[in-house]
Amino acid sequence: MANALYNLIIRRRTIRLFRQREISLGIIKRIVNAARLAPSAANFQFLEYLVITKPDLREKTFPHTRWGGYVYPKRVPSKERRPSAYIIILINKRKSEKPDIRDVGAAAENILLTATSFSLGGCWIKSLERSPLRKTLKIPSHYIIDSLIALGYPAESPKLEEADNVKYWLDKKNRLHVPKRPLENITHYNSIKR
Repeated sequence: MANALYNLIIRRRTIRLFRQREISLGIIKRIVNAARLAPSAANFQFLEYLVITKPDLREKTFPHTRWGGYVYPKRVPSKERRPSAYIIILINKRKSEKPDIRDVGAAAENILLTATSFSLGGCWIKSLERSPLRKTLKIPSHYIIDSLIALGYPAESPKLEEADNVKYWLDKKNRLHVPKRPLENITHYNSIKR
């Protein structure tokens, strides 16, 4: 039990292909609640979340997203592999004149980890067509559309690779491999060695 959170973090990978299965509203509420409880600079709490679950709105949202730059177009989900929900992370400009963007990272990671705890997968997407998305979803102008997290039950199992590079790739069996820099290459104890 003591290692449960650590194991969850180790298990979480970005998922871009999903099974067509709806996510219960109860699970989605718990995911958003986890985001709400993330740290907030000066406790301004300027983040809000637009949850998209209706099939017609999901279809209208999808064209405004960009998927997997290193493996484009092979990891753009086909209609049968698209997300069951989206959570759009919004910055309410009326809550903070100078929002600290680190709040977004903390909330997004809470969303992704909580989703993983419910056997869901997620893809955090910053590359969006914001103006058409705003118009399509009728998002008022006092909200900044920061990013979006696509959610669903995974239809893939990306493999973690220890490598000192950033470019993820697909193997001959179409499995995604995701490199992460080795721990010993990024950790400095008491001083930085050159």
